[in-house]
Formats: sequence, structure tokens, C-alpha cells
Amino acid sequence: MKDRPAILPLGEWPSRKPVLLTVPHAGRFYPEDLLQKLRCEPEKLIIFEDRFADLLVDTAVASGFSALVACSPRVLIDLNRHHLEIDPMMIDPPLSLDSVILTYRSRNGLGLFPNYLSGFGALYHHPIALSEAQHRIENYHLPWHSLIAKALGDIKSHYGAAVLLDIHSMPPLIPDGAGAAADIVIGTAYGHSASSEVAFLAAEIIKKHGLNPVFNKPYAGGYTLDRHGKPSSSRHALQIEINRALYLDDNLYHPSDAVSAIRHLVHDMAETMTHYIEASN
Repeated sequence: MKDRPAILPLGEWPSRKPVLLTVPHAGRFYPEDLLQKLRCEPEKLIIFEDRFADLLVDTAVASGFSALVACSPRVLIDLNRHHLEIDPMMIDPPLSLDSVILTYRSRNGLGLFPNYLSGFGALYHHPIALSEAQHRIENYHLPWHSLIAKALGDIKSHYGAAVLLDIHSMPPLIPDGAGAAADIVIGTAYGHSASSEVAFLAAEIIKKHGLNPVFNKPYAGGYTLDRHGKPSSSRHALQIEINRALYLDDNLYHPSDAVSAIRHLVHDMAETMTHYIEASN
């Protein structure tokens, strides 16, 4: 694990296209020193993974798009949280209240350092040492978002606009009263991270592939959209939550043959965004 990079850049750098793809939650390699700190068996940690979501960008990367894949597991550090979104009592010594951002997520063990598993309880035997928390932030979180910011800045300088497609996966959603459930949720931070034109373009591509998109419910997006989506400055960011049943087996554990179709969907979305930006600038 020591030789495994924290971040895996894929494709060409600098980017040759105005769309950047990121996969923050597909890391599935757990350091032994982390496992020793956790109370639960390693197999239970799969619930935190966007299982094999990194495979979904392969076709786009092969056609020339640039992507960033986080190799660190989400349970180590959640890259879609603010670096101060921490339960202060998780840290040893405890942090002062004025040094953290308390949210409903951090209060419930789903902040920067996840510490709650439904049906199990607290994950950690003991609070995380302050030095270790700082190490995780400095070596995983800050480089991740710095790379995204630089890539989007370079893209915008070259193309006049940039689009970030932040690729996630979700468990199958419960059908609504009409018996329908969303296949893909497009998060736009309720319209704050991308223009309506970019958002609706993503939805049209999803429909073209025979799937049902919805906006923002139940996933509107997290810190990544808040930080990197600035549509007033021609930087658009979308969180794309894909139903795992569309590309995994019946147990939602291994990739199925259907993964190819979702790879093509992601590629089609990136290409369509590219054509839109090129035509608009």
C-alpha cells in the first residue's frame, strides 16, 4: 500500500479537452494501519465505496479525456467534505468548536473522517491523533482539490470554459408513487454549481441512453461542487450519481457485462459537453 499513489491521473496532462472527470470515492485498497484502528471487519467497509466507479471513466480516458481517480478509500478521508467538516471529539486532543465546521453530517459520523456504520455504530476504537488527521488532510485532501482547481483553471484559460464531471455511484433508489426510480441523479448544488444549460444537457444524454435522470434528490452534491463549480465564471461542476445496479452484478459487488454501456454513457456525456463548450466559445 505504501507504493500506491494517493491520486491516479489518467489520460493526457495537460488536458486536451474542456471536460475533466474525477472519481473521489472508488478507492478499495485499505492500509493495514487503518484497519487496525477500526472496530469492524474490512468487508463491511464496502458500504463506503462507490464500488468500481473508477472503471466508468475508462472509455472517456481512452478517447482523450483527462481524469483523476482517488486511490485512498473514503473511510480514510472523504474528499467530498470540507477539510474542516470534522466531529471535534473524533480527534485527540479534541478540537475547539471554533476550529471546525459542524454540520449534520459531521455530527452523525459522516464528516471528513467517516466514523459511523449503519447497524454497527462507531468505526474507530479510539479518537484519531491530531497529527494523523493533519497528515491525511495534507497528503490526500489538499492535493486532490489543488489538482482539480489547477486543471479546471488551465482548461478555462485555454477553452474559455470548463466542465467537471464528478463521478459517483449510489445504491438503487426506492421507486416513487408512480413506480419509477431515478437511474442517475445529477447534482448541481440546486443550481449553484452549473448553468441550467449544462445541467439539462447532461439529462438529455442520460435520456438518450434510455435511463431516467433526476436533479439533486437525494444527492445535490458536496464540497467538490461548492468549491469548484462557479458557473458565473464559466466553470461548471456536476455530481453524477449512477445506480450501481446498472453496472455491477446482482450482489452489487463485481462489475457486470453492463459496465460497458455505462462507460459509453459517461464518454457520451463528456463528448457532448465538449461540443457544447467549443460551440459556445
